[in-house]
Parts: sequence; structure tokens; C-alpha cells
Amino acid sequence: MLSKNYTSIRLEVTSHCNLNCEYCHNSEYSNRNDDMSTEELLQLITNLKERYNINKILITGGEPLVNPDICKIVQFITRLGIKADMVTNATLLTQELAIKLEKAGLKRIRISIDDAYKGESLRGNFDPIFLWEKARMVTQCTSIEVCIHTVCTPNNVNKLFDVYKKVIEVGARRWRVFDIGFQGNVLKNLDHFKLEEYYKNIIDSSKKIITHYLRNGYKNVLDIEINNIFRTIMLGMQPPLDYDIGSALQRRLLLSPCDYVADHQISIRSDGTATLCQYFHNTILDFKKFNYDANETVKNARMTDEYEIVMRDLNYCSRCKYCLVCNSGCRARAKFLTGNIRDADPGACYLTKMVHKEIIPLLPSNTQKAYDICVNKKGLSPKYTITDFEKFLKAKGL
Repeated sequence: MLSKNYTSIRLEVTSHCNLNCEYCHNSEYSNRNDDMSTEELLQLITNLKERYNINKILITGGEPLVNPDICKIVQFITRLGIKADMVTNATLLTQELAIKLEKAGLKRIRISIDDAYKGESLRGNFDPIFLWEKARMVTQCTSIEVCIHTVCTPNNVNKLFDVYKKVIEVGARRWRVFDIGFQGNVLKNLDHFKLEEYYKNIIDSSKKIITHYLRNGYKNVLDIEINNIFRTIMLGMQPPLDYDIGSALQRRLLLSPCDYVADHQISIRSDGTATLCQYFHNTILDFKKFNYDANETVKNARMTDEYEIVMRDLNYCSRCKYCLVCNSGCRARAKFLTGNIRDADPGACYLTKMVHKEIIPLLPSNTQKAYDICVNKKGLSPKYTITDFEKFLKAKGL
């Protein structure tokens, strides 16, 4: 039986989407004919709330606004005392719908926008300016918090600073930058994703953004998370007194490499099955099979590698000097590139080393000291170099 105590659920309320993004990691779950009905979704949410202390549900898809009952679903979640959050491509979002979603109780809307200005897009023919105006409309006409989601690719990595400035301009409160996924439509559109120099460019763009962000004191204006590189929360880090890195490492070795997801959140697909996250497709829980009875479903859970492993199972990562700050990177990326879920993540090996060298010195002294304390000086250096990383990528056609 699972011993997890989930507080957050990533819930796909439909598999259908009105776009076909060239980098979509979730394309294998798109436009299916076995989506849960609204009644089944509400039954599942009720049973999950009874079993777990759920305080947030991230509504996603597909494109959630395709679901005609989206306001009803949001209202149901809200009345259970759960925070309703949503990620959307916003192409179907109108002022009237935004106001209805606010009345239903939606607290945050995450709008996916990858470019600052019109140009070559991997998301279809929608002009980014059209989407930015959608974001501005929500900030001006409702009290819903706006978060912008940006997928970083070779196409926009050198334009991230312009995207960052647009995020501030429209009044969004959060900005999350995601690294390109390594599955789904990416594998069908390899010609568009040449990643040589891409990760070096991510560091350069991040440095420019962070420098501007700190110089202008935007900490209380905009919360930023650039995947594996920088988070606003880092600015509040304080060097702990009497810190025992040995004890900290021993505690970390007993936790999942994906401890945030594995112990905090799980992804529930539109067909009623649950996977560790959107990047893993192995079913752990099958709610539909057990008539949405959460207790019975958990009793019949299926253990998977990504769910069961703990940090000590990662022979190299567990001994790396960056174990406490890197958290082994992404297990899905490690498995995709190396073929071994227990191997080091070549991307994280490069990025973590560069973050220590190029990003941390830009941050306040308290953050620098706290970070350095968490680096195990006696540990191994990262397993893979940027040359190794690029070899892995080329071997996959990237």
C-alpha cells in the first residue's frame, strides 16, 4: 500500500486540445476517446479529498477550456475547500469566461506563452501578442493570479529576456520557464530542435534576466522559476547554524530523487489512471478500474521504478558533491538520454556546475553562503560534461 500523503493533484480534465504544439510532451495522451466524464471527475475528486489532505488541484489537459463543464469543475473543487489552479493555452479564453471562472473560484491561471513578439512559433499560428493581451485582460478584469508558462527551446532561448519583460508588462505575478521535454512531439519534429549550444545559451539568458531582476528589486513584484537554474525563493535562503552536511546527506538518501512530486503531487490522466508525473507513462494507480474508490485503488497500486527508487539507489548522484542542491536532476531525462533511470542526468550535470559557477555569484551573499554550505566538498564532481551531454543528444537525433 502506498504511504504517500498527497497535498496536490495534477488533473487532466480532458485529453483534447485545439493546438498541436511541435514540442508537446503529452502528445501520446492527446485526443483520446476514453476521457472521464464530468460525473466521474467529480466522484474522483471527492474520493481523493476524503483520503488525502488535498489543498490544490492543477487543472490541465489537453486544453482544459475545451471541456464545456470547466466552470462546474472549478466550482466543485472550490466548494471542497481546495485551491483551483489551471494551465491553459488561453486561445479560447474570453473576458466573459475569465469572469465566470473567477466566480467559480479559480485562484490562479497559468497561460502558456513562449515568445515576446510574432515570429516563428512552435505552437501554431497564434500571434503571441494575442496571448499577451489575454494575460493582460485577466489581470485587469479579475482577481485571478496570472502566471506565465514559457517552454524554452532552441527557437526562443536567446529571446527569454524579451519574454521576461513582457511578463512584467502585463502584470503577471509568476513566471515559470520549463526546459524542453524529451518525448512526445519533440521526437516527431527533430529537425526543429538542434540543441547544440542550447544549454550554454540558457545560462547566458538567465544571467541577463537575473541581473535585471535584482537590480530593479522585482522580488516582490514577480516570482520567477527558471527550471534547474534559479528560483526567487533562493533569495531568502539563510546559511544555517551548526549545519551537519553528513546528516543532511543521510536523510536525503532515503527520499525519492523526485521527492517533490513523489511525496507531494501525482498526475492523474484524463482516462483515470495516475502516473508519477507528466513525463512518465507507467500507470501507478488506476482509479477508473476500481470505480474511483481511492482506498481500493491504492490497495491495488502498481509499483514502478520511478516511484520506488530513492536517492541512495543512484550510485553516482548519491555521491556527487551537488547531491543536496541538484536532487539528481530529472529522472525522465536521465532515462531518455542514458537508457538508465538510475544514471546521472547529463543535463543536470552540466547545468548544476554552471549554476554554481555563473549564477550563484550573482545572488545575495546570504544565498551564496547557504548554497555553498550544501555543497559536499568531499563529493564527486558531476559525472557528465557538456561534451558528454551533447553526444547523448546527438545520439537521439537532437
